Amino acid sequence: MVRRVTRARIAALHVALPLALGAASYVVFRSWVPLYSAHWGAHAALWPNAPRALSDHFADAAWGWSLGGFVMVVWFDQERAHRVAWTFVAASVAAAYEIFLGGRFDRVDLVAQTLAVIVAAGIIGGKTWTTSREAR
Repeated sequence: MVRRVTRARIAALHVALPLALGAASYVVFRSWVPLYSAHWGAHAALWPNAPRALSDHFADAAWGWSLGGFVMVVWFDQERAHRVAWTFVAASVAAAYEIFLGGRFDRVDLVAQTLAVIVAAGIIGGKTWTTSREAR
């Protein structure tokens, strides 16, 4: 079955939403939000006892998904070879960022972020739908 969707809807679902969820995870799972109250302490998270998979790796996976989604939204109309090449570039950029620029290196973050780029690009670039422009 082929569903008609707009490129904006794909971008909202696979780019904007993961970015927002990744940013929100810092407020919910991590204690970097400063609260200047002697009663509450120096920092507080909304869910301080969240599982490590959520508190440590969810944001990286969400941002990787967003990067893979962005690449596929941009290159959606291109040949498969171009989409695969750009997916490889995006996964390499995500891996290089985690290895060289991402602060503390974490192997699980590296795998989560890189794998999220590849999975998102595979799902979006799989052409299981047509854009509204293609359906005309």
